[in-house]
Amino acid sequence: MNDDAMNRKEFLANVGKVYLGTCACALVSGVSQVYAQDSQSSAPTPPPQKSRSDTRLEFAENWLKRFFAVLDENLDPATRMKIMAANGRACYLNWITETNQQIKPITLEKLKAWIASKANDGSYEIDGNSILFQYMSAAETGQAAAEGACLCPLVESKPAGLSATYCLCSVGYVKAMHEKLLQRPVEVELAESVLMGGKRCRFKMTVG
Repeated sequence: MNDDAMNRKEFLANVGKVYLGTCACALVSGVSQVYAQDSQSSAPTPPPQKSRSDTRLEFAENWLKRFFAVLDENLDPATRMKIMAANGRACYLNWITETNQQIKPITLEKLKAWIASKANDGSYEIDGNSILFQYMSAAETGQAAAEGACLCPLVESKPAGLSATYCLCSVGYVKAMHEKLLQRPVEVELAESVLMGGKRCRFKMTVG
């Protein structure tokens, strides 16, 4: 065997080693990539990130539920009514100031006459010596609201578990609104509320 033949054999042998080594590396690399892809595809998809406003709303709703649970556990019904009605009254008076409302007082007789002739949207109804009132539109827009829509922007999502004590705020609001209008004492009873499963928030008023 001459030197040229030996050189060719050695060359081919070395090329084979390089080729096999290269294939082995490629195979290992390919397997690694497939494994990595499989690992990534099998990993659980992370939940979508909540916006800051959604997170804040969720916190506020949970805080309200806890707060009113504490209120219910520590205060008797009469005290809860007093506190929430006072808050509702403050809310109405604050709305008057912020929006510069000019409330023109009217007599009870004029209110009843207006209800009988013009209150055809269902917001008012005469029931013997009482007046029934229910919210039919949203306070922010004045537009008609659908049944089952809570018109309080703080709990319009009606978070499950929120105490009905929260609705007593609206009793104070409706009382202040009609006492300001009639310039007379008005007793208000919450007959139904959306938060308690009703179609609308309804109130029974007795004018003194």
